[in-house]
Amino acid sequence: MSESFDELEARYRAALNRVSEAYRVLREVMGDPKPLALGEEPPVLTKAERDAQTEAMQALQEYVPLRDRYWATRWGREGNPPES
Repeated sequence: MSESFDELEARYRAALNRVSEAYRVLREVMGDPKPLALGEEPPVLTKAERDAQTEAMQALQEYVPLRDRYWATRWGREGNPPES
């Protein structure tokens, strides 16, 4: 059975919300990224930092194909292709 547009949209929104939340947590745990000074060693990551990075990566990997499918379907439904 094929997924309806409403079901696809619900999954897309859920994936987008997961990405947003994952990146909010990542910023909260790690703070703003800062470049390393010349000769400075990379910081040691805590388990919380590694877990936040992993969740952000996994959320984004799930989101990207859903985003592409959602927008391709939506443009096809509305007859409204992107300008760029």
